[in-house]
Amino acid sequence: MIMRLHSLSLAAALAAAAAPASALVLVQSQTVGATAVTDFSAPGQLAFDVDFRNTAPVTLTFRVEADDLLAPLAFDAVLLAPGSGFDVLGLALHGASFQSIGSVTPQFGGSIDRIAFGGDFANVYFAAPEFYGVEVGDVYGDTSKSDWTLSLAGLSVGDTFRITVATNAVPEPATLAMALTGLGLLGWSRRR
Repeated sequence: MIMRLHSLSLAAALAAAAAPASALVLVQSQTVGATAVTDFSAPGQLAFDVDFRNTAPVTLTFRVEADDLLAPLAFDAVLLAPGSGFDVLGLALHGASFQSIGSVTPQFGGSIDRIAFGGDFANVYFAAPEFYGVEVGDVYGDTSKSDWTLSLAGLSVGDTFRITVATNAVPEPATLAMALTGLGLLGWSRRR
């Protein structure tokens, strides 16, 4: 009887080890036209490719699984530019936040002018338009590059968060506030 219980517990342990790890689940992809999205997410890592066929933004919704809450979530992506190229690449999070910004590598050797980021947004400004694509993070395991990280603080298993990738300028909150203030003052002065 003891031998049988030991065999059953060994079989259960082997079955648990062979079971797939639970990782982020892409539950919705909002794209326009022929833009293609491929999800490569794994436990503790958000990873996807977007092949932009136009300049419309792409919004991806992910469901959080248990293994994703163990540490900061690594983030990597390959983003292929539309025919017009990238002047600015905007990333916006809804329900999660950027914890750290890692590498950004234009695929044809272009250069990054600057990266602006806050808790829920990151904008990558290119010195000249990037017409091929961009690697965000350490996509291919290159030790000279680093992953971005996301915080899922406040989320539980089964909750969702969204990431929107835009190929045109996404105003930074300070710039947007200044523009709205200017428009408000302009409207007020016209009214007078």
